[in-house]
Amino acid sequence: METVIAPDGARALELAIEEGPSFIAVDAALPVIGGERLFHTLRKNPHTSRVPFLIVSDAASEIRGFRAGVDIFLKRPLNFEEMYARMRQSLLTAGNEASKEIEGTLSHMSLADLLQFLHLNRKEGELKVTSDGRTGSVFIKEGDILNAALEVAEREKALFRMFHWTEGRFEFIPKPVAAPKKIKASTGSLLMEGMRQVDEYRSKKDQLPSPDSVLKLSPAAESVPKGLQPIVYDVVQLVKANARVRDVVERSSFPDYEVYQTIAALAAKGILSEKKGSGAESRKEFLSADEVLSIREKIAGPSGGAGHGKILLISTSAHVVAEFIRDCRDLPGFSLNTKSAFPELSMVNPLGEVGSFRLSGGIDLSLFSVPTVKSTGPLWRAFSGNLVGIILLADEEGAPQIKELLDAKRDILLKKRAPSVHVVRGVLDEDACRKGLGLSDAEPLYTLGKDGAETAARVFHSLFGSLLSEEKAV
Repeated sequence: METVIAPDGARALELAIEEGPSFIAVDAALPVIGGERLFHTLRKNPHTSRVPFLIVSDAASEIRGFRAGVDIFLKRPLNFEEMYARMRQSLLTAGNEASKEIEGTLSHMSLADLLQFLHLNRKEGELKVTSDGRTGSVFIKEGDILNAALEVAEREKALFRMFHWTEGRFEFIPKPVAAPKKIKASTGSLLMEGMRQVDEYRSKKDQLPSPDSVLKLSPAAESVPKGLQPIVYDVVQLVKANARVRDVVERSSFPDYEVYQTIAALAAKGILSEKKGSGAESRKEFLSADEVLSIREKIAGPSGGAGHGKILLISTSAHVVAEFIRDCRDLPGFSLNTKSAFPELSMVNPLGEVGSFRLSGGIDLSLFSVPTVKSTGPLWRAFSGNLVGIILLADEEGAPQIKELLDAKRDILLKKRAPSVHVVRGVLDEDACRKGLGLSDAEPLYTLGKDGAETAARVFHSLFGSLLSEEKAV
């Protein structure tokens, strides 16, 4: 092991930062900068925060910040065998903790400054950042940022979101990184652009669209010229499937500030309109807290499992599914699968998740479309796990398949009891529909039409109401 000697505390501080030592031993009475002050200074530096310390003094003293089993305080006269044994043990303990080479708080060092430090030192590993219960990762190789991930977001979108965090913790874990390079920009330009977007968002926040506003495309959206930035087409397509600004921002792969700017620019050009909404309006719930709790208990069962369930959509055609889920997009807590907004894609693949509900208390309900073809009978049963309810959708186009619709419903309910709601689309004889669906005059039959959002709301009110009534009856 190589030894480097410093004549005073100032030189020791300089060498410690330059050399990155494995162990630091100092005299408490070190000139210029004393041993204890040097310890506290180096402990705050991410480059030396984990290095074991030995402080030697003529008098006993308690030093704040010492780590048990790692840092050592010895009083003269020294027993060299004891000192050697304790130094050896300290290095072993520090080695076991080396998986976290750098850790600290964002209030002491910003994420941008930390990434700049890792870049200059050509580090390789994963930087984990935690704030307010959320954890993101930045993957680094030879100091360059390969990718960033935060929940479902990645690349610049995830990284720039983390730049907003001013409180929280970070830890850098040195390890080989095999992650693909998804961020193409150089680290220097990336940090400058990220901080620019953060600063501009904070200064212009009141001028940007409200997250709770509802967006609507104008006829001009159908003739958006070619050759514009990709984000323009991305936002236009997302608005077709997501009415609220917050949902468009969340689902776009572009950084949040760029999406807000694009929405504002499109609104200024008349390509879309923004209807202001309050947070209270957008977060209005279908159910009371007690009702949500009852649904959670219904989904989780006696074992208290995860709070997620499934609502099956059984339909006579893909078109009626596409129209129904479009009508759902203004409902509070509803998220639409982007692909399901386009009929051609729905026709190709009517099987799969088309949307989801997030109720208060963290309950997720997915809307899962299944075909009524008899050969897919085993799939009906396979997809009925965590079943909360069934919505049957019929239209003129698929009127001859109503019997298959009922067969599918019957087959699913043989496995698990669940409430069902019936919805029709188009010009259909109501009495004939009721007869075909086996409904009494007292049972509701909903029709999709101009008041689509209101009808969709009534459908789910009915479904949840039946679910809770069933729970009380049990």
